[in-house]
Order: sequence, then C-alpha cells, then structure tokens
Amino acid sequence: MRVLALCSLLLLSSCMTRIPEEVLDADWCREMAAAKAQATGTGRENLAAAMIKHDCKEKLAAG
Repeated sequence: MRVLALCSLLLLSSCMTRIPEEVLDADWCREMAAAKAQATGTGRENLAAAMIKHDCKEKLAAG
C-alpha cells in the first residue's frame, strides 16, 4: 500500500511543472530507495529513473 502511495506521489510530481529542490532532499531519496526495494516491474523502473533525475546518489553520499 505504501509503495502505491509513493508511486502516486511520484506520478503527481512528474505532472507538476517545478518542485522546489529543498523538498527533494536526502530524506526524500531515502524514502524512494525504500519504496524501490519493495516495488517491482515498472514501478521499480520509475523510481530508479526519478532517483537518477534528482541526483539521489550525490544527495545520499553528502547527507
């Protein structure tokens, strides 16, 4: 259920024109990584793409 909620939020965020970068911080990246670990198929691919797009690797390394 949590994965579904996070995927819905991810879909919603892709429709928004601009999300402030301070919202997409290391905590957000950790939540996406946890959701990705539980997701399968397309959901997992979408989460991975979002994490790459928002530089999660660097954010997690820094924070």
